[in-house]
Amino acid sequence: MKQLTSTITLIVAMLTMIIVGCNSDKRLAEMAERNMERQAAQNRQVAEMQKEVAEGSRLLVEAEAEARKETLAIQRELQAESAEIGHQRDSLEDDRRRFASQRHSDPIIAAAISTSGVLLACALPLVICWLLLRFGNTPADDQLLNEILLEDLVAETPRLLPSRVGVRSLPQSESAEASTRSETGDGNAERER
Repeated sequence: MKQLTSTITLIVAMLTMIIVGCNSDKRLAEMAERNMERQAAQNRQVAEMQKEVAEGSRLLVEAEAEARKETLAIQRELQAESAEIGHQRDSLEDDRRRFASQRHSDPIIAAAISTSGVLLACALPLVICWLLLRFGNTPADDQLLNEILLEDLVAETPRLLPSRVGVRSLPQSESAEASTRSETGDGNAERER
């Protein structure tokens, strides 16, 4: 557009010179020629500048496109990192809840174990007594114990009972009766004594 305007201006200037006179002044012709050369040089400079501006615009557009790509890549990375942080936060919150629940239930479990131990310790003597009462004395054991005690009683030197100094011993006939009673199983008479 500028080039067209400058060309028109140049044509108008030439026509003006022709009208004023061709031979009137050589100086005017030289001046017109210099103006034309300047105008041509300016036109070349404008064309060069337009090329440089177009090249700069193209480079700017390419750089902007590259910057957008990099920005999108960075945004994707940030979103991925944000998602990872969210997962880690959720995991941390789950761990916190689990520890809080465990902190709440551990004393209860410890108290239950302690109480169970105390109850077991208290019940153990009762169980032992019950077992002794239930299975401890059998008739055969009673009879054997009676025989051992009778033998010790009638022996001149007792092994189980303290020595009998000044104690009257049973007559021989009574001790024989006692041994026959124990052999026959009549432990009731012996128990009455």
